[in-house]
Amino acid sequence: MKTQRLSRQFRKMVYSLAFISGLALVVASCKKDEDDGTITSDEMAEAVSQTFSSQGGGLVVQTNTALSVVSTIDKANSQAKFADYCGYTGSKTMTSGSTDSAKYYIWSYGINWTYKLTCIEKVPSMFEFQAAGKALYDFPRMSSDDSVVNKITVTNLVSDSTFYKVTQTYTRVGTQQSKIGKMHKFTSTVFISSSNMKIDKTTLRIVSGTATVNISGASSSGKSFSLSGNLTFSGNDAATLVMNDTKYTVSWIRE
Repeated sequence: MKTQRLSRQFRKMVYSLAFISGLALVVASCKKDEDDGTITSDEMAEAVSQTFSSQGGGLVVQTNTALSVVSTIDKANSQAKFADYCGYTGSKTMTSGSTDSAKYYIWSYGINWTYKLTCIEKVPSMFEFQAAGKALYDFPRMSSDDSVVNKITVTNLVSDSTFYKVTQTYTRVGTQQSKIGKMHKFTSTVFISSSNMKIDKTTLRIVSGTATVNISGASSSGKSFSLSGNLTFSGNDAATLVMNDTKYTVSWIRE
């Protein structure tokens, strides 16, 4: 009988230890899954990728807008002396927006432009553009509300080449709500710089080029972040973004 009582006590002890061990594992697992507010590389890459979107006033639609102005003046060369446009200045406001509830796409932007054609000895040398405005989007993977500034310089205006050469610096500052991963909210500054973009003079599409990319900011919980990368335009309305040794495909829909 004594042996039986000891056996029961032993079993109780084993059950208690098993329960405590299981509880400890649950607690440890919960602690491991706790969100400390750190913005992930994927979230940063998504914010960078969306700066190229034609929707929301992204870099690509701004590039297309600038080149449309250049192309209009360029084509006038066949009807009048191109030199007559030296010193030409202008301004315009670009606004757009749309809602597609079926695909969960909402976006709008308002961008103000000023531009000037500079000539050297009556030969067009460069077209300079300054752009600034507001842009927002609400897409399936992220939403954002931003201020945008951009400087674009277009050269190779009158050569026999079929390409325009473009240099630009694009900065987007705002607040993002991620819809991927742990769905963080954060503020960020995205800076994109390119000095060797080639634009087809007929289609006005980006043919090739590279850009340096940087994103920095802080999560809503105060966790700061910063990440740099490189982007290569592939000539098919897409580019490859490399950040934190990970490749991402960036694509855009032309309007």
